[in-house]
Amino acid sequence: MRKAWAVIFMIMFSIFKAQIISFSDPHLKSRLLAANTTNSIAANQDGDYIKIDSNNDGQIQYSEVVAVVKLDVRSSLISDLSGLSHFTNIKILYAAENPYVSVDIALPNLEDLYLGGPNLNTINTLSSPNLKFLSIQKYDKTTLALHNNSIKGLVVTGGNNLQNIDLQNCTALKNLTLYSGPAVKSIIGSNMPTLEAVFISNTPYLSHFDFKGSPNFRTISFNTTGLPLLDLTNYSTLENILANGNSFSSVKLDGCTSLKQLNISNNHIPTISLVGTPALETLSLSNNNLTSVPLDNHPNLWNIEMKNNPISNLVLPNLPALKVLSADSNQLTSLDISGAPNLDILTIGYNHLSSLDVSSLINLTELKCEYNSLTQLDLSNNKELSRITCHNNPNLEKIFMKNGKVQPWYYLNLFPNSSLKYICCDEEEFNELSNYTITHGSPNTVINTYCSFTPGGTFYTIQGSTTYDSNNNGCDPNDPGKSFQRFTLTNGSVSGAIISGTSGNYSFPVQAGTHIITPVVENPYFTITPASYTVNFPSQPSPVIKNFCLAANGTHHDLEMVIIPLTDASPGFDAQYKIVYKNKGTASQSGNIAFNFNNNLMLYKSATIPPSSQSTGAVTWNFTNLLPFETREITVTVQLNTPTQTPPLNGGDILHYAAQIIGATDETPADNNFELNQTVVNSFDPNDKTCLEGTSIAQTQVGDYVHYLIRFENTGTANAKNIVVKDEIDNAKFDISSLIPMNGSHNFVTRITSPNVVEFIFENIQLPFDDANNDGYVSFKIKTKSTLTPGDSFSNTAKIYFDYNAPIITNTYTTTIATTLSTAEVKNRKDSISIYPNPAKDILYIQSKNDVIKAEIYDATGRLVISTGVSQKSVSISELPKGNYTIRLFTKDIISHVKFIKE
Repeated sequence: MRKAWAVIFMIMFSIFKAQIISFSDPHLKSRLLAANTTNSIAANQDGDYIKIDSNNDGQIQYSEVVAVVKLDVRSSLISDLSGLSHFTNIKILYAAENPYVSVDIALPNLEDLYLGGPNLNTINTLSSPNLKFLSIQKYDKTTLALHNNSIKGLVVTGGNNLQNIDLQNCTALKNLTLYSGPAVKSIIGSNMPTLEAVFISNTPYLSHFDFKGSPNFRTISFNTTGLPLLDLTNYSTLENILANGNSFSSVKLDGCTSLKQLNISNNHIPTISLVGTPALETLSLSNNNLTSVPLDNHPNLWNIEMKNNPISNLVLPNLPALKVLSADSNQLTSLDISGAPNLDILTIGYNHLSSLDVSSLINLTELKCEYNSLTQLDLSNNKELSRITCHNNPNLEKIFMKNGKVQPWYYLNLFPNSSLKYICCDEEEFNELSNYTITHGSPNTVINTYCSFTPGGTFYTIQGSTTYDSNNNGCDPNDPGKSFQRFTLTNGSVSGAIISGTSGNYSFPVQAGTHIITPVVENPYFTITPASYTVNFPSQPSPVIKNFCLAANGTHHDLEMVIIPLTDASPGFDAQYKIVYKNKGTASQSGNIAFNFNNNLMLYKSATIPPSSQSTGAVTWNFTNLLPFETREITVTVQLNTPTQTPPLNGGDILHYAAQIIGATDETPADNNFELNQTVVNSFDPNDKTCLEGTSIAQTQVGDYVHYLIRFENTGTANAKNIVVKDEIDNAKFDISSLIPMNGSHNFVTRITSPNVVEFIFENIQLPFDDANNDGYVSFKIKTKSTLTPGDSFSNTAKIYFDYNAPIITNTYTTTIATTLSTAEVKNRKDSISIYPNPAKDILYIQSKNDVIKAEIYDATGRLVISTGVSQKSVSISELPKGNYTIRLFTKDIISHVKFIKE
């Protein structure tokens, strides 16, 4: 029995002894025995760190190594790795930094192998059929030869003596990386049909490489300082050249027909030829010595970076795919980007550009042009722009941002720009940009929409004419145009009004949408067809042309006149007055015009039309055949008294003028008479606003028209191309729907936008700047609200915009509604004016210490029924029906109101 147990024991001992792995290198065994769960020497297939000597017997058995999938024996003084052949499940082996001389690895599942050491001479991995990646670190022999290998990835770090790398028949190799080779001179690869990418760095003596026999070669990367010439001639399969941060002074790319990415930034390259690289997509040339970059025939190129070169002139021809251009810190004085219409990002800061044309870049979202010498920047076509950096352009005066789209400004940096005077924007951006300029310390930068008088961006046009059917046979080209025709426009959410100019033609720029256009007539004397019409853009082609025809609605007689002071009234100087008269009725008229003035204070000199009669303080003209809608003018010149004449004329005096037009019996006689009350001034502002009725009106005039004159003068040093007179109407005091333009120095159109803004637009008038011709004006009438009461006042101020300059703000002109004086109240005044008898039947006599120039009589409803000059201090009232009336009496200095009864 004892013999049987002995035999069994001997067999068991023999089996146990046979399972122990023998290692010829004690350092290797020691490293393996040191593995445990707290270090990274060994790991299983789940990535967990494990202890190899699991039974703690100080030995490594076969059964213990089957769990090892990853093994790290780096830097362990190992001179022989042969014992590792029993680790058949290893996939990753780290064995670098050891003194072994040769390595012969036979591991059937090994995929990644990391070798290297100062003595390494030969490597044999042929018995590891699944090896995919090999890293050789600090290989210090003269030549590294790897032949007939099936690895796919190779990384080599050369020692101080490695000069040549010879790769032959590595038929599976895809990626080759040389991290460091301080002495490497040559890299040659032959018969590597699967090679795709080569990465070379820190090889200062590299002078030769050859991978032309690799048909799948796509990428090469250099980071080295010793190679002056990068010659990649006839590498027809190369798609990516990454050579940033080298010392290349020359690059040859002839035959690189597949090249997509070229990065040769941070070199010393003075010239480059990209001929024969039609597939190029991205190009990086920054920090070189390039003075020019010839670009052409690159239909796929979408990204160019060429910062910090001495390039002065850059032309981008025929680059339809280009999205990004970075050309900061060059010496650019000229840039032509018209051949890259799809640019998205343009950065050209720190150059010397004095002009920049980005009008063709409709997809531009970001623009950086800081630190240049731009004088103006036009962004009116760049509707997608949301990021702008344009500070420190010391000559930049104007920025045009009006493009019809309210941009979400994700980034806006326009300051400091010490010369920036003007920003033109869309109406909806006005408040945001105004606050922006104030916040950034530039409150004097002018912001408005007047760089153009069409909507920004895409717009459509509605145009046509309004004519009067003068012979009742339908409107035709021989019929006269209707001046100052008012139209209302609405798109369903926004409404406004446009009043055409004097020709009868109109043109309305609008944005996309449905618009309803309705013509408005001042009086019901006419019918107009069509009554309205609707257009829809862009479904209808632009422009839409629609003509309107006015036809008489019965026979109506209605004349109108106004006196417009063309100059200030200054003592001792000539003063000019324009008498404008118009036929608003349906029938032609003939008659006469009277102009009355105080002959004691001025001398009549001349008129543009010779008068038919002239007497003390009065001038009369006859007129014939004044056609419907026809307007005529007479300009009168008088010479005013000086302060030393008798009577003297001094600043602050009031000059009273009266004009009357007489034709057929008028349906609205109130506007057949006009009174101008002008204040005498010694000095004056050439840009001012005046109520022609003066500083007060009678209560009887409440709810009727008052007339305003706004004058402007170009005091600059160049012609003023465009002028806009902007008037914000007080809707509590005025009825803006009643506003009608009367006359202007130049052709203009009127635009009324909700709720209370009126703009008189003088477009392209080229107002001279010489003193004899630099004046202009606009006059209009508007009704006051009928709710005003005696003692109330109404005021008005205008802003005058000359091209891109800050607006000139006129004076605020205030007119008060006078309290009506009774007869008893007049008698108590020192300058009392009284009338008698009262009641009266035929003649009303006037008693006054001063000469009464003119009289107006209003009925109980406030309607003007008589307006006449006064002679012999009496007025005939025989034609008036019985009732209560108010007479308005004008002297040199005052206007008095007296009530009377007609028997």
